[in-house]
Amino acid sequence: MHQVLTIAGLDSLAGGGATADIKTFEEFNVFGHVLLTSVVAIDQPILFHDLPLSVIQAQLDSLKKAVDFSAIKIGLIHQVPAIDLVKEFITELDSPVILDPVLAFKEGDTQFNQAYQEGLIQLFPYSTLVTPNLAEAEHFAAMPIHTVADMKLAAEKISHLGAKQVLIKGGSRIPGAFAYDGLYQQGTFTLLEAPKSTAQTTNGAGCTLSAAIAALCGQGIPLEEAVHRAKAFVLAGIEAGISLNNQEGIVNQLAYFRKEYTQ
Repeated sequence: MHQVLTIAGLDSLAGGGATADIKTFEEFNVFGHVLLTSVVAIDQPILFHDLPLSVIQAQLDSLKKAVDFSAIKIGLIHQVPAIDLVKEFITELDSPVILDPVLAFKEGDTQFNQAYQEGLIQLFPYSTLVTPNLAEAEHFAAMPIHTVADMKLAAEKISHLGAKQVLIKGGSRIPGAFAYDGLYQQGTFTLLEAPKSTAQTTNGAGCTLSAAIAALCGQGIPLEEAVHRAKAFVLAGIEAGISLNNQEGIVNQLAYFRKEYTQ
């Protein structure tokens, strides 16, 4: 069985983060491992509890000794020094790396925000695919994104930062009846579109998408096919999402392959 690693935080509501990744891996019939970077309480405000760097390093050391990974998904790291540890780890690997560059910024801490963003950019050249959402893409490309044309230009700019391939997750923010994602590969921009969902159970969609792509790439599925299949998986999870008491909702990673959840 293929073995896939997620480097991520633990989301208390389980829509995103390591829990979502593990569920996604299992749905695609790969065995999931976790390198935990932080514990996150999803509330107002969001509370981050970062694991000590020594604990992160110990996890890395144990994983290097024990497992040959078919793919790696990187999500929330949240500490600038921890980015260096992750970089050292992935430079020694030949497997696909899917980087979801989560920008969990500290309010008002411009110095941290800039350092963290620059740290993530250092991971771009070692990643098979970088998957920012629109807000993250705006930060990395240093431009607003309001249209599909903006999305294409932003993807080009991110590629110039060292990203081999870029998937900008447009979601429903761009006006119109369709939700757009843009896949940029070696100068070619492919627009992926689907009718917008009216479901509000979208928390964790980005994590789930990148985890699904990692699981598929780890099985040798070509990248563009993996992206298409991952998008269908996420849409099913949104449509059959789990509503919470706080008026929010999370993606249901069990929906796609278990059709009874969508009926």
